[in-house]
Amino acid sequence: MIVAFLVLSVVTCPVGLYLLVKHRENRLLIWGALLLFTLGLSGLQVGLEKLILPYLESGDSSNGWITALSVVAAFLNIVIHTFPYYLVLIFFIVFAGYTNPMMTGLLFVPAMLSFIFSDVYPNPRMNYSYILSWGIPYLLASIALFIKGMMKAEKGRVKKLQYFGIGMIILIPEVFLLLLQTEGTYFRLPVEIITFIPILCLISLLLGLVLYVYNVFARFQSSVVLTKMQLGTSMMQHTFKNAITKNKLHALNMQRSLASKQYEITEEHLGSLLRSNEHLMSMVSKLSYLTRSRVTAELESTEVSILLDEAIDQFPHPAVSFERRYGTVMLHIDRTLIAECFSNIISNSIEAMDGRGQVTVTVERMRRHVRIHFTDSGRGMNEEQLRNLFEPFYSTKVNSGHNFGLGMFHVKKIMNAHRGKVKVTSQPGKGTTVTLQLS
Repeated sequence: MIVAFLVLSVVTCPVGLYLLVKHRENRLLIWGALLLFTLGLSGLQVGLEKLILPYLESGDSSNGWITALSVVAAFLNIVIHTFPYYLVLIFFIVFAGYTNPMMTGLLFVPAMLSFIFSDVYPNPRMNYSYILSWGIPYLLASIALFIKGMMKAEKGRVKKLQYFGIGMIILIPEVFLLLLQTEGTYFRLPVEIITFIPILCLISLLLGLVLYVYNVFARFQSSVVLTKMQLGTSMMQHTFKNAITKNKLHALNMQRSLASKQYEITEEHLGSLLRSNEHLMSMVSKLSYLTRSRVTAELESTEVSILLDEAIDQFPHPAVSFERRYGTVMLHIDRTLIAECFSNIISNSIEAMDGRGQVTVTVERMRRHVRIHFTDSGRGMNEEQLRNLFEPFYSTKVNSGHNFGLGMFHVKKIMNAHRGKVKVTSQPGKGTTVTLQLS
């Protein structure tokens, strides 16, 4: 039995302290942690009373040490026989949603009076009659709050089982504490049952830890889902922002060409506008992939050079020139997704050059795959920027208030869906090269 109590102390005291430090802002966990810590003190009290004090009394230890430790053991004995009633009641009061500091203080008074009605020194004696006079009503009130909470618990078997589990973890050890206090006065408990009390407390602690880990995992899953929703919304904004910006440029160019009666140029911009609109409509059908952990690519035989031409034509800019170093290349890719990659990379290049410079697009045929290089003459990036480039919501733009920092993250997800690779090399002041590798 002594070993069981010592194990209880070694396990519950550190767990209680950890919860107190880790969840200082959670009032419910604070009271639960205090209860765990109090249960752990029982092992310390048993160790003092059954092991340390007999050892000191049998030796040549000074009476001062023996007296001091006897007082500590008696003090701990009162704490572990009184505080659980109070802590359990406050736990269920907070659990039920009632918070009143004055009530918390008033309910603590009977527990404190236990030190007055019990003897600590020289002959330690517990006044069980007084303790039970308020402890039993506290226990009954705790059970009533538990039952009331069960009746008001959210619908669903899992929620009710969780609530029931929490109640049993807290209440069962307290019921056994009540039996232990009344044992010897009103009836006799077998030694096996007394020995089982610390074991039961350890089992309750284990179940509590399982519920705690489960709730932490559930909160983590909820945060992941929420993050995906936020990420998906931001990526949709990013995609539509690019498309709307391109359409606005085409509309402005059409307006200028119509004003100068350059109808051929107007027709070219109109064609680009229609293609951009088709691309936008295709992206609408793909929106569902944005909130998924994986992107699914629908592969079809596609001429990459046409996609590159269309992507470049989406960005008519008088101060930006494009050098096209590619011929006809056929690949099995998702046309819409790869076009989105090209648009993101070209858009980043133009912004990195502050709207003035040259972008060179090169297609390199390898034995088993094709590499597509986008090289700009922009400001370039340092090592830290390169390291964080594929992180969501990270932007290298100076005025990033209008950029979501999702472009390259988007590109990487699409390349992963194609089992391809994306590599970025850059030096400050010397431009950047983005390389896509596709099979």
